[in-house]
Amino acid sequence: MIRSRLLELRSGDVYSHISAALIHDLRPPFPATGQAEIIRTGYHENFPTLRIYDRTVPLTDRTTVGDFAVTGLSRTLSDIAHDYPLEISVPMISEALRVGNISKPELLEQMKIRRRGCRVARQGLALSDPLHESQGESLCAVKFHRFSIADMLPQVAVHDRSGRFLGRCDFKHARLPLIVEFHGLGKYYLNENGPDRASKDNHARHMRLANAGFAVFNLVWADLFRSDMFSAIKKHIADSRPHR
Repeated sequence: MIRSRLLELRSGDVYSHISAALIHDLRPPFPATGQAEIIRTGYHENFPTLRIYDRTVPLTDRTTVGDFAVTGLSRTLSDIAHDYPLEISVPMISEALRVGNISKPELLEQMKIRRRGCRVARQGLALSDPLHESQGESLCAVKFHRFSIADMLPQVAVHDRSGRFLGRCDFKHARLPLIVEFHGLGKYYLNENGPDRASKDNHARHMRLANAGFAVFNLVWADLFRSDMFSAIKKHIADSRPHR
């Protein structure tokens, strides 16, 4: 769809938002729009397969990737953070931070240009973290925010009372013996030893954590789109006391 619109671009037009992100080889965690998106100063329209934003893009925020005139990566992510929900922006910003294509200060500076949607955009930046190893983990961080679940730290090395290393967890509560693990397909099918071995290793680690007194919540992709598990996590925190 993006390439099919290439010949329709006028002088000064640039691909933006999700279209620009895809051109920058940055994908949303799930389909975010069925429209190609461009910025054309002085014109706004919303067609079924094309959205045109009336905005200004200075030369410093423009670049070319192959045949495509696009917004630069910081402008692209800023636009997404302002105009899309956290479920889209946080995984994309986290991925860009993780691979080192962008920095938080750079994005924050870019976000200062916009006036509308600033609160949501800055919240998205605050929730984004290069320690998120997958888009699923980034979505977990968004859901923690949505359910007012605080103090969940990403990628924490966990030890038992004697100091024995038990494993590195996707999320651990800052004060409570509470762990949340996200199990995407990559955790199993991209494992060099195969999915069966990965599953056995994960079960063994789960038992080590449980035997050491940790409550472990295991989330799969579907859990990110329903409330049950996050409501259970929130209840567990409310019913718990700090581990001493």
